[in-house]
Amino acid sequence: MKKSTRKNSDELFIDTSAFKALVDPKDEFHSAAVRIWDSLRNKHNRFITTNYVLDESFTLIRVRCGVQVADIFRHTLLKSPELSIIRVTIDDEASAWKWFMNDWNKLSFTDTVSFAVMTRLNIRRVVTFDKHFSRAGFLMVL
Repeated sequence: MKKSTRKNSDELFIDTSAFKALVDPKDEFHSAAVRIWDSLRNKHNRFITTNYVLDESFTLIRVRCGVQVADIFRHTLLKSPELSIIRVTIDDEASAWKWFMNDWNKLSFTDTVSFAVMTRLNIRRVVTFDKHFSRAGFLMVL
């Protein structure tokens, strides 16, 4: 995993729902996640996520799939040259709070932090199964 500060509209943001679907064969979106991941990797895309998304992903995968699956997932990410981790800033958190105050059902603070980071980095495309991203104006890659 590399830390990225690059601004590139061709990069794709990866959300928790995509990570979880990718590693959980019981997830309703597992087949789609594997297909999308393979297709995007073959096109040499750069993947971006945040430390907040990873926190949420590690926890969700541990709860739903077990600690061993979460550990394997973490080690796989550490080896991934395609993935860059963005550290959330105080300004990102402040911007996220504005999104968070929207009256959207089941909108998490992690999602709103993702919106803020994507906006700051001019990333429009997101690999996710969470429709909040579309509602916020981002293009869901499915």
